[in-house]
Amino acid sequence: MVLRAPIHFVALTGEPVHAPLVLATIGAFHTRLILDTGSDVHLITTEVAQAAGLPLAAVDAGTDHSGATLDSWVVGDAAVALDEGEGQASLLLHEVVAIPSPAAFARQGIGGILSPQRLHGTAFAVIDEIDDELVLLDAPVGELPGWLRARHASPEILTLDRRPGDDRPIVQAGIEPHPAVPVLVNTGGRRTEFEPASVPGLEAGAAERIGTGVSGAAVLGAPAGRQVLRLGEHLVGVPALMLRAGMADPPAMIGQDVLRGTVVAIGPDASTPVFWQVEVV
Repeated sequence: MVLRAPIHFVALTGEPVHAPLVLATIGAFHTRLILDTGSDVHLITTEVAQAAGLPLAAVDAGTDHSGATLDSWVVGDAAVALDEGEGQASLLLHEVVAIPSPAAFARQGIGGILSPQRLHGTAFAVIDEIDDELVLLDAPVGELPGWLRARHASPEILTLDRRPGDDRPIVQAGIEPHPAVPVLVNTGGRRTEFEPASVPGLEAGAAERIGTGVSGAAVLGAPAGRQVLRLGEHLVGVPALMLRAGMADPPAMIGQDVLRGTVVAIGPDASTPVFWQVEVV
């Protein structure tokens, strides 16, 4: 084991948050960082970068969860220490990007986003939302199921093939009875969302605000009620599916409404599977 650290679901203000957080220090700046498997880069706010004395290089434009564009700056490498970590609590983050601090981040004491699967060159990131702990486990891929089962005898462990060549954990899944599509396993996302074209004919209500991108732009989705997600031979309940128009690649994601209370293990090598310990129906 490389590292273990508790994860939290409470902001600096005491208000609950949907995504897992770790307490961290960058430079001499103490903050909270989101563990977001849906991100293929590490992000920190420009305010944290400046407070930590990190350089901001060339400006670029990116897009957030809402599809809105926002400016970003290349930081490069940055050292981070997990304040409550045991083991190798200090890590060197590569290819870090800085963005202006979203209003919610500033209010909640959140300084950025970590891509868990990119925290270590060879270790799996185990995001245990049963025991609320992050573990970096440097072990052969064949040993992961046994290690997870020794930690939690249940629920069942699903082994999901991952899209090759993508730093994000993208697997194949579909809403019953529709065919499978590429789906992002996204611990940073609040809701489970599918592009309407991937579930033709599925009825949904009027569009409503279901979240906010880091740019501050609203994320809109239409509620489609309780559904069942098929992953190969396994079925997983979705309490309240959202249909969101404009999802591109991938056209769907599994969010924290389903991931909370489960365990996800993702490695830095996209040729290795995603392990998901979850109740099946």
